[in-house]
Amino acid sequence: MKKNSLFMSVLASLFMLGCSQEEVAPNDGDGDNGEATTSYLAVNLVSSDATGSRATGGDYEDGSAAENKVSKVRFYFFDGLGGISNVKNNGGSYVNYFDWEPKEQQGTGGTGDVEKILTAKIVINTKAGDGLPQCIAAVINPDGVTGLGNSSLSLTNLKEITQDYATTGENGLTSEGYFVMFNAVYSHGSTDISSVSIPESKMKKTADDAIADPVTIYVERSVAKVKVTLDNSIGFNNGLLEVKDKEGNHILVKGTDGTQKNVYLKLDKWGLTANTNNGRLVKKINPGWSGTWWYNDHRSFWAINSMSATNQWHTYNDINTDLGTSLYTNENAQKNDINATTGGAQENTKVILKGTICTSDGSAVTIARHGGAHFVDTKTDGYPNLKKSILDMMRGYGYTYYYSVTENDETTYTEIGTDDIEIKMADQENKEERNNNCYVYAQLTSTAEGKTWHASNAKDAPTIEASVINGTLKNKKTEDENETEYIIDRPLLWVDGMTYYYYEIEHIQNLNDPDKKNLIGVVRNHIYATNITKIAGLGTPVYDPTKTIYPEKPENNDHFIAARINILSWRVVKNDYELEW
Repeated sequence: MKKNSLFMSVLASLFMLGCSQEEVAPNDGDGDNGEATTSYLAVNLVSSDATGSRATGGDYEDGSAAENKVSKVRFYFFDGLGGISNVKNNGGSYVNYFDWEPKEQQGTGGTGDVEKILTAKIVINTKAGDGLPQCIAAVINPDGVTGLGNSSLSLTNLKEITQDYATTGENGLTSEGYFVMFNAVYSHGSTDISSVSIPESKMKKTADDAIADPVTIYVERSVAKVKVTLDNSIGFNNGLLEVKDKEGNHILVKGTDGTQKNVYLKLDKWGLTANTNNGRLVKKINPGWSGTWWYNDHRSFWAINSMSATNQWHTYNDINTDLGTSLYTNENAQKNDINATTGGAQENTKVILKGTICTSDGSAVTIARHGGAHFVDTKTDGYPNLKKSILDMMRGYGYTYYYSVTENDETTYTEIGTDDIEIKMADQENKEERNNNCYVYAQLTSTAEGKTWHASNAKDAPTIEASVINGTLKNKKTEDENETEYIIDRPLLWVDGMTYYYYEIEHIQNLNDPDKKNLIGVVRNHIYATNITKIAGLGTPVYDPTKTIYPEKPENNDHFIAARINILSWRVVKNDYELEW
């Protein structure tokens, strides 16, 4: 449910750090036999969504029960420089954290929900001679966070923790009670604010005084959320969309009977690709970023990736999320660090839609495109129609090849045929500006490579190497790496109708402010709600569903997808754009 201002009148959670004198005696457990100092502190934990952001055009959406459930909170305390400030005796030694588990509730809603008000009573017990803590941070649902352990950690230590916060399944970090949150990080002048200051006046001698004068911590989820839906206006009928080009013309495919026929698209599943494999526990920003669009008083709207993160790629078979079902993903925004360190993830997170090209009855059909024409082919026969088209084109450009057989002192010459070649998938390249992953090409079969080949059928024609023929079938006209013209038009082959469409997720779009550049990426605590409004073309073909897909758009392919993306944080920014093949 969308709200104009989520949590503006309700605190997400209320915590009072304090425990009864019966739970922790002020002088108990001091390993140095000194006197301990007892103080009380009240803390309001509030969703960062409560701050709103009218400047960025935001609306808001309630989190689900799983997204809001608080099983446990670990509070860390620091000195003014982010160093350790111990607050609790833990087995004979002091530590700078306190774990709290909600047991009671106030207001309405489920226990342990960050949208509700919760109360805890805890005593801060500092060792005699130690100063009071000056800053505080909160890790919500810390049990699944690697690297926390049972020792004191400075703010710097926390900033070094990275892991995959988008894990699913039982006890995954996007399951109920395990959803990790941390302080909202934002800019104040030239400083990033990663913890909340504790004025000395907030440290009280009684619980009642603390409750009356709390410290507020704004928290946000460590992952982003992506949704994909299909708009009713697209034109699916009984799950099938008649395939047309972007001008609305039918894409006709030559059938086995020689007639031109319409084909249809069935969208099966969706997923994410080029998503990052880990994120930071503590969001990292650059206070030096220009403008003020990217932050407000209690949160920020851009981030720097974990430098150890890498992009994740998937096969066609891996794409298995139902349309309408959400996925979570780690941050993938600024790729390189403030000091220009190059991050391991250099590509943007993309939505990928898995589809099948089929006939009017929903039966998958294998389609080849070669020489500007689309035609049906047969997988079980090794794609004879495509192979014939390739050989016809090669012959048309004047490249003729014959193999010779000599028997009884008589030599016969036979022109290369479809049985002599096989279709192969292009080598996959994981890099920017790749443009050959989705193509196929022909090569001599192993049997054909062993034949004696000639460039003509003339008597006593000199022999040529099989590699020359393979080069004609695959390679460019010259050895010049800048040469883009191929002897053989590069074929496309939708095996069993397998296809995909994809687009990058834009975080900010269509903005007039020069400081607000079109930013492509995903940032924690945002929902990227995608509604597909139009699909055209056959999509990008898939030859082998078990091979990793590095998404690309075929050259000269009349394919595109239009999508409207609403960015919610657990906030909303409405975006409209078209993506073309």
